Amino acid sequence: MMMAMLPSTPAHVEVFGVPRVVATEQQQHKKRRRRRRRNNSNKTASPNIYCDRKSSNGDGHGDDSSTCATISSDSTTSTSSHQRLDSMIPPTRKSNTKTNNKNNSDDSNISLEEQARYVALDCEMVGVGYGGRRSSVARVTLVSWDGSILLDEMVRQEEEVTDYRTFVSGITAMDLESSSTYTQSEIRALVQDMLQDKILVGHALKNDLRALGITHPWYLTRDTAKYEPFMQVRFDDGVLWPKKLSELVKTRLHRDIQQPGVPHSSYEDAVAAMDLYKLVRRKWEKAMEYKMTKTREIVQTTSKSTVVVGEQLLQHV
Repeated sequence: MMMAMLPSTPAHVEVFGVPRVVATEQQQHKKRRRRRRRNNSNKTASPNIYCDRKSSNGDGHGDDSSTCATISSDSTTSTSSHQRLDSMIPPTRKSNTKTNNKNNSDDSNISLEEQARYVALDCEMVGVGYGGRRSSVARVTLVSWDGSILLDEMVRQEEEVTDYRTFVSGITAMDLESSSTYTQSEIRALVQDMLQDKILVGHALKNDLRALGITHPWYLTRDTAKYEPFMQVRFDDGVLWPKKLSELVKTRLHRDIQQPGVPHSSYEDAVAAMDLYKLVRRKWEKAMEYKMTKTREIVQTTSKSTVVVGEQLLQHV
C-alpha cells in the first residue's frame, strides 16, 4: 500500500531517517552513456609516437613535437607514417658515415702494388700563335698515390710564345729558357711510357692530353671534372656541368688552392685531384666495373651478331 502511494519520480525519500536522492530515468540514461564512453576510451589503445630525433637536452625524455609522427594501429596508416618518417631523415646521413669509414679503410688498407697503379697528371700551358690563343704545354707534372713527384719538367717550346699566362701558369720566359730539358716530342714519349697500363687521375684531363698530343683508354681514366657526383646542374635543363677544381677542393677537402692573384701549381693541382679521387675511390671503381661489364656484353653481342650475319651471307654466296 505504501509503495503504491509513492510518486513515480520523487525528488527525495527517507530511508531509516537518511535522505537519499532518487535518480530519474533520464539521469540514469545519461549516466549509462557516460559510462559506456569511458569504457570505450579505456579499451582503445593509445597511439605509438615515433620521433626522428630526441629532445635537445639529450636525456632521452621528451621529444620535439614538430618532428614526431603518430602511428595508429591500422596497418595502412602505419605504413604511410613510416614513409613520412623515412622522408624526414636526410638520405645522405647514414650513407655518408659508411662512405667515410670505407674511404678511411681505402687509404689505410690499399696495398703498395695497388697504389702503384695510380698516377695523377696536371699541366700548365702557355699561349702560342696569334694573340696566344693556342695552348702549348710548358710544364708537366706526374705524382703518385701518396703525392710523391714522379715527373715535374718544363718543356722547350717549338713556336714563339706570345702569351706566357704567368698570372695563371706561373711560368716566365726565364723559366722556359733555363729549365727546359725536354722537347715536346720527348716529353710526349716519356709521359706516354709512364702512363702505360696506369690509372690516370686528374681534372679536365682532356685539355692536358690534347696539349701533350696523347690519348689514354677511357677505362683507365678518372677525371674528377666528369665524375657525376662532383658535377653540378648547369641551368634548369638538368644538364651536368663540371665544377672548378678549386671549388671541389674547398667543399670536399676543406682546403684552398688556386687562390686569386696566385699562379697555379701543377703539382698542387695533381695532388688535389688524387685526394679527391681517394674520397670516392670505392664507389667510382664500382661504377667503372659496371660500365666495363656492360661494354664487354655489348661487344660480345655485337661480335656474335656479326658472325651470324657473316655465316648467313656465306650461305647465299
